[in-house]
Amino acid sequence: MDMSEEPRIAGHLRTRWAAAFAARDLDGLAALYAPDVLFFGSTPELFRGHAGVRTYFAGLSPDVSLEAFEEPELVGIALGAFATAGFWRFRFVAEARLYRLTWVIVARDGGWVIAQHHAARCDL
Repeated sequence: MDMSEEPRIAGHLRTRWAAAFAARDLDGLAALYAPDVLFFGSTPELFRGHAGVRTYFAGLSPDVSLEAFEEPELVGIALGAFATAGFWRFRFVAEARLYRLTWVIVARDGGWVIAQHHAARCDL
């Protein structure tokens, strides 16, 4: 893989993720993840696979919205795999919360999917 493609791939996934999250499109969100994804969201439970991704997002309050995300840092792991790390800001009703978010993105079946997702709240 040409390492210069990583920012474009990550950006495309972030844009699709933000649109699916805003629409509360559980199937659209799940489709961005690998079938065997390991998913830590804003709750202590580890979710696995597409069913886990759907369960996690279905359990979020409809009042949660994405306010912003910045360009993440990227590092290549192996051919067809790289990691991202950056900050995302969500709004929970009247409270803004900042999260560190990491993804491992892998090439699968001719496309790119998130194989690992980890979010951790930061103090503002």
